Amino acid sequence: METLAGRARDVQVVTKRRQEIKRTIFLSIACILLVAVILAAVIYFYVNHQYSSYEVKNTIALKKSSGMKCSAYQNGVLRYSRDGAAAVDRDGNEMWNGSYDMENPALDICEKYAVVADIQGKSLYVYNGSDSGTKLTTDYPILQACVSKQGVVAVLLEDQSSNVIQVYNPYDDNKKLLVEIPTNVEEGYPVSIDLSPDGTGVICASICVTSGAVKSQVAFYDFTDVGKNTNCLVGAQEYKDRIVAEVKYLDEDHAALFSEKGFSLWKNMKKPKQVFKKDWNREILSAFYDDRYIGVIAAGSKKGSGRMYLFNTSGGKVFERQVTTDFTNVTMADKEIYMVTTEGCKIYRKNGVEKWDCKLSKQADGLFPAKGMRNYFLLQEGKLQWIHLKNRSSQNNKKK
Repeated sequence: METLAGRARDVQVVTKRRQEIKRTIFLSIACILLVAVILAAVIYFYVNHQYSSYEVKNTIALKKSSGMKCSAYQNGVLRYSRDGAAAVDRDGNEMWNGSYDMENPALDICEKYAVVADIQGKSLYVYNGSDSGTKLTTDYPILQACVSKQGVVAVLLEDQSSNVIQVYNPYDDNKKLLVEIPTNVEEGYPVSIDLSPDGTGVICASICVTSGAVKSQVAFYDFTDVGKNTNCLVGAQEYKDRIVAEVKYLDEDHAALFSEKGFSLWKNMKKPKQVFKKDWNREILSAFYDDRYIGVIAAGSKKGSGRMYLFNTSGGKVFERQVTTDFTNVTMADKEIYMVTTEGCKIYRKNGVEKWDCKLSKQADGLFPAKGMRNYFLLQEGKLQWIHLKNRSSQNNKKK
């Protein structure tokens, strides 16, 4: 029979084990909390810290051409002008180039594909990221051209009696022209089109004048089996109180329509439905977007000040903040907003926090994302600089 002393020792052993288990659990929880706090601090530092300067990692002297412009392209930059187009990476290596002769070239990009069209001319070139381009010639003057991620292009053409939308596959030697959509005077004068990223749909905005009143009509087309019984037309919307000046696919299933009053969001492009509309009672100074966000800068109450708004594709407001209005260009890519001003450049994160604010001695012509953390392309006076942000500031940068 176990003695009282033996039982007491057993109780002490069990109690000691329980204390050790509690201590182990406590230390584990403390370590987890410490790691969580450190991780939260690192994340907060990353998403809220500001950079005030930069270092130049490489400088690329671009070929001087009349009316040269640049755009972000495949972790590099695509430059185009009246005599040709070329894409370069951050080391200055040329990825591809193509020559042409155009009076008024306009560019559109979708992933690795790019199209350069001669506005009011009759030629366009499609580039697939590895060759010198494929030429298409149209019967009528070109007003606009868009490209999909497969290289399919949609072209808005100007005829004397009506405008025409034509969709081409430039790489099909047997049947380049896939679809032709005629318009007429009653339907209005098309001012903007966009091609879906998969090349199966087109949105067209037109201006129509009826009894002296100006209105907008927007048509949604689908070239799959969904639209075959309705002459490809799967939706339409009339606006009597605004002029829709730009239409844009955000992805295959979401689109945005921009007017002088604001914008609206649409989804389900097989059966289009408006899901959100936002108007401002102030002048719209700029609009920008990527595949997940839509941004607008509206005039503020004071001269030189504006309000920047960012929304997601469901219409939810992500942030609102005060910004300057002395910008010359605003774009969005990689969840960041790039603003070129008369004095320098600014970058805003998608939470509204200013990531970089830098004064420049010479006017910048463009700012684009580059591969790698805190790496960007800065275009200045015909030179493309691959830069890296530096000089972190200890100042908290709150939304204003």
